[in-house]
Amino acid sequence: MRGRKPKQESRAAEFRQRLADWSQTPVSSRPSLRALARELGTSHQLFTHYLDGLEKWQYMERYRKATMESDQIHARAYIENRPMTELEKQRVHACTEASLRALAASDFLDSIKRIKQDSKRGPLHPAQIKMLKLLARQEFPGAKELLKKCQQSSPKNQDN
Repeated sequence: MRGRKPKQESRAAEFRQRLADWSQTPVSSRPSLRALARELGTSHQLFTHYLDGLEKWQYMERYRKATMESDQIHARAYIENRPMTELEKQRVHACTEASLRALAASDFLDSIKRIKQDSKRGPLHPAQIKMLKLLARQEFPGAKELLKKCQQSSPKNQDN
């Protein structure tokens, strides 16, 4: 069989959840990625692929759950043919904020990935460096490391 499996047969969610648990375990006490892949009957290459996109997946899961909760609150009030209570409105507002934060974070991870690709082609634009500094301050995964690498290889630093 070639190609992708149908969504209902895919084990992607299971793999990502195991990887999330694995990455939370201290390095000294967790098994290797290869051992984990063997344990679950898949390849190291596939696990590496999922690990590369794990943060984005986690943010998109947060977005999906917050949106779903907000929709359920709206639907419950609609089905019961009543206005939302103040508590429900507050919860919907909190869910909307959480979903927007998660969606923005996912986009920022994409920005870091694009900036990383651009950095391989040559010096970055000052706006990209500024964006990296902002994302590094917010502790986005990979932003600090990329900023440090770009600052070390910048033409200004090579003249000194």
